[in-house]
Amino acid sequence: MNLAAGSSDFEKQQYEALKAAYRLFGHGDLMKFWLFENHRCIYKWAHYFPIYEKWFEAYRGKEIVFVEVGVQNGGSIQMWRNYFGGNAKIVGIDINPACKQFEDATQNIFVEIGSQDDPNFWAAFKEKYPRVDILLDDGGHFSNQQILTFREMFPHIKDGGLYACEDCHTSYQARFNGGLKKSDTFIEFTKNLIDELNAFHTNGTLPPTYNTLNMGGIYFYDSIVVVEKKKIPFKPFDLPVGDFAEVNAE
Repeated sequence: MNLAAGSSDFEKQQYEALKAAYRLFGHGDLMKFWLFENHRCIYKWAHYFPIYEKWFEAYRGKEIVFVEVGVQNGGSIQMWRNYFGGNAKIVGIDINPACKQFEDATQNIFVEIGSQDDPNFWAAFKEKYPRVDILLDDGGHFSNQQILTFREMFPHIKDGGLYACEDCHTSYQARFNGGLKKSDTFIEFTKNLIDELNAFHTNGTLPPTYNTLNMGGIYFYDSIVVVEKKKIPFKPFDLPVGDFAEVNAE
């Protein structure tokens, strides 16, 4: 496997160093596929792969529906097919009609063409795919796109599934209308989800929302946010279980 044509000398040096490091210390089939197998271009940050492995490994070999927003060169859907196995349905989404060429129904790979900031597209998508186990947003990277995609699709994720958005560093970049602490960015949006997660403890200041009742946890990494879809069956409570000990404070 070689880097894409036009890569700089520095990128070539990084690539060779990363392959050497993987041979000595690496683990994980996703990075192995990325570095060594023949595939179409996969443009990813190297530190994403251990995060993928941590969250996605439990779904391997299962009959899941995995959705990735952003198809681009079609390499990542090859990677997901290889990783999850033949029982998984891999669905890519892209605004570019040319990406339809990467669809291969014989391999259970499908590509839907549409814009992630179009609620009408998502309405049609949810009707066509009534079940989604994992959604990975690697789409347009603008915060308004990421926020709308979360609002449209998190309720659609199967209980026990995952919602992940990557390249969240664009929330800090001016070319993506971002900036540190800028209130309308995806990162600031997800920080507010922390309050929703803890809504039961606000004494009514923030009434519990759908997210309060369906988020198992929110996990922040460099450039990636992962949200667990987990139905919360009852209001959190605590109990004093066990014998009390006599404690003398002097």
